[in-house]
Amino acid sequence: MQPKRHALTQLGEAGRRVFPRRDANCPVITHARGRKEDGHVAVPSWLVNLSEDGCLVTSDHFPKAVHDVYLVIPGLKSRVHGKVKGQGKYTLHVEFTTLLAADVVDRIGRIKTMAKR
Repeated sequence: MQPKRHALTQLGEAGRRVFPRRDANCPVITHARGRKEDGHVAVPSWLVNLSEDGCLVTSDHFPKAVHDVYLVIPGLKSRVHGKVKGQGKYTLHVEFTTLLAADVVDRIGRIKTMAKR
């Protein structure tokens, strides 16, 4: 058995995140722009989770290399701008350029969608 060759990078009980993530399940419009593109493309998507400094958004229709986005979230009167920190095949990890207020994040986290009957 070989010894592990990596160093401990975090303390045992110290959390990585400064702000906790809240579950959110609401539709949003993500306006995405690539690194060398001029305009934004509107993509219908779902907000999966949210915190004061970022969120996770999922959709089947994201462009390949998204650089920056702004989100239109129901219940907010303004757009939320952010930079893409990570992109999967169907997901975007967005870091906001300005922090959202905690009460706004809680209000968005309480938005529920109605199921069709």
